[in-house]
Amino acid sequence: MKRRIVNNEEAVSPVIAVILMVAITVVMAAVLYAWVSGWGLQPKNSPTGSMMASEDGAGVWDVQIIKMNPQASINSVHWYLMDIQGLTAAEGVVTDIYGYKQGEGKSIIYIDNDYNAKVSPGDIFRFYSGEGDTLAEHSSLDDFSFRIKFDPTGDTIGYDVDFSA
Repeated sequence: MKRRIVNNEEAVSPVIAVILMVAITVVMAAVLYAWVSGWGLQPKNSPTGSMMASEDGAGVWDVQIIKMNPQASINSVHWYLMDIQGLTAAEGVVTDIYGYKQGEGKSIIYIDNDYNAKVSPGDIFRFYSGEGDTLAEHSSLDDFSFRIKFDPTGDTIGYDVDFSA
């Protein structure tokens, strides 16, 4: 009885090999996607900034942005006007008051001096006491304060600005 050894060099059929290669590629792509997309889940850093309030003598108050680093989109900044007890008298997102002028029904407007749709140095929040939709019942804003917050984190940007005559 003779033993015979047969050399069979085919290990896997070509169809199975292609399916395995595609499956391995898909798994590697999914792992890479999960690893890279994890970087996007980091919370955004809150901007830091400072503001200054001034009155024109006729009851119109301006809060000017002095510093803002980094500049924040008007969609992500929330503003608050607070009375002497610290209660919110008016509030909203900057986009709600963006682009209005005096006499267009808004008593609080946002003036984007560099037209970049971001809260940036030189931009102004303007308050018309005794006018418009939110300040009609307040003839004076003396002893009020103003604050802005970065919506994604809820952090206050800079310090509250006091309106004092």
